[in-house]
Amino acid sequence: MSRNRVIFYLVFLAFHIGAFIFTLYIQDFNFLTRIFDHIKSFKFITFFGLMMMVTDIIWTWLGNREARKENAALKHELHTLKAKLFDLQEVSRQQDAAKNTPIK
Repeated sequence: MSRNRVIFYLVFLAFHIGAFIFTLYIQDFNFLTRIFDHIKSFKFITFFGLMMMVTDIIWTWLGNREARKENAALKHELHTLKAKLFDLQEVSRQQDAAKNTPIK
C-alpha cells in the first residue's frame, strides 16, 4: 500500500473515532440541547466524511482498473513469448529433421 493511501486511511480512521466519541457524548441530554448551536459545523464534518468515502471508492476503482490493464499487458507478453518459443522449437525440429535425413 502506498504512503499516500496509508495517510488517507489514518485520516479516515481518525474521522470514525471522532464520530464514535461524538455518539458517546450525545447520550447526555444537556449536550444534546447545546448541540443545536453547532449543527452547521456537523453538516460540514459529515460532508467531509462522505467525500473521504467517495475518494476511497474512486481511488480503489482507479487502482483496480490499472491492475487490469497491467494484467492484460502481462498476459499479452506471455502469449507472445510462448509463440516465439514455439516457433523456435519448430525451426529446431526442422533443422534436426534435415540433419538426420540420409543423403542419397
